[in-house]
Amino acid sequence: MTNDQEDRNRTFAMMAKPVSGRCNLRCEYCYYMGKEKVLNIDIGHMSGRILEEYIRQSLSMHGQDARVEFAWHGGEPVLAGLPFYEEAVRLQQKYGQGRNIVNTLQTNATLLTDDFCRFFRKHGFLIGVSVDGPEKLHDTYRRFSSGQGSFEAALTGMKLLKEYGVPFNTLTTVNHSNQEHPEEVYNFLREWTDWMQFLPVVESVPGEYELQEGQNFASPPGIHGISVKHPVMPFSVTPSGYGSFLCGVFDIWKQKDIGKKHIQIFDVTLGNLRKIPSGLCVHNPLCGHSGSVEANGDVYACDRYAFPDYRLGNIMDTELLQLMESNRSFGMHKTMGLPEECLDCKYVRLCFGGCPKDRLWGDKNYLCEGYKMFFSHFKKNICGE
Repeated sequence: MTNDQEDRNRTFAMMAKPVSGRCNLRCEYCYYMGKEKVLNIDIGHMSGRILEEYIRQSLSMHGQDARVEFAWHGGEPVLAGLPFYEEAVRLQQKYGQGRNIVNTLQTNATLLTDDFCRFFRKHGFLIGVSVDGPEKLHDTYRRFSSGQGSFEAALTGMKLLKEYGVPFNTLTTVNHSNQEHPEEVYNFLREWTDWMQFLPVVESVPGEYELQEGQNFASPPGIHGISVKHPVMPFSVTPSGYGSFLCGVFDIWKQKDIGKKHIQIFDVTLGNLRKIPSGLCVHNPLCGHSGSVEANGDVYACDRYAFPDYRLGNIMDTELLQLMESNRSFGMHKTMGLPEECLDCKYVRLCFGGCPKDRLWGDKNYLCEGYKMFFSHFKKNICGE
């Protein structure tokens, strides 16, 4: 590919937080709850002026032939209100005529309405619904501030999406509550969607100084931080629990749904086996192209690293492309920070060290044991190895 072709296909995986960490739920494991305090953001939602700059700069930053994804995340992004997204689409049409644009939105589904669903359908939004399995497992950690479980409200939202023909995938956290129930979780999800993601919950107990700064969990290790041996929070998945969960889901999927249902980590692992780069930063050799834009226009190296030390700047002062170009050292740290043990591992080209935020007690990933369990099981069943 020539340099000109590379420029025309240049892409980034940006995530916008239109309401920062504001949410109508109080999920026990949520890493973004309370971010407004940590990041000193005191606005309700992203202003029209910042929204316009974000959309203009995003389109300018991506190559002319690239697929430009506007990923709306939170907190709960629906709290920004329908007029916010109507304006976003108008601005995308204004600045991106002829461009390949897609909107994705991650939601807990409890606030969805007929109007929202009609809008999503009309404008081709791809929706991700956060749901942790059937009611008992989902409601363990995903509750309203009153303590009431959110399952029934989420189910109502999913039914609305189905009614209006809005495509959606599910994002399921693998945590201490559901890690031993892969069959129960998968059989519930397969009735609702053909596209699933399974994300491990790994958070650490914060130090006293972090609690004083408004953090719910310890800061992740990284290029601007050190690995302090905080114990993990009790809701976190165990390494073996994550591995056995993925293996359990794989076995049911292979028996019932291979070729019909798509599970992100399975697709990514198969792609890595075939040396086809994936869109999932966790299992890519480098990161740093997946920045996060806050409601006030501040840009962070990654939404998992939305802490003052990882602030790159503000789009109202510096163009987004320039800010993301400055993120290269953060991205390089993903591979350059691996210990020799990982570089000598036979699964390194499937794992690539996982997410740096999970390298809790040194340079090796907390989930290493689980990844090895899953990759071994996957290769044995797919490749016969």
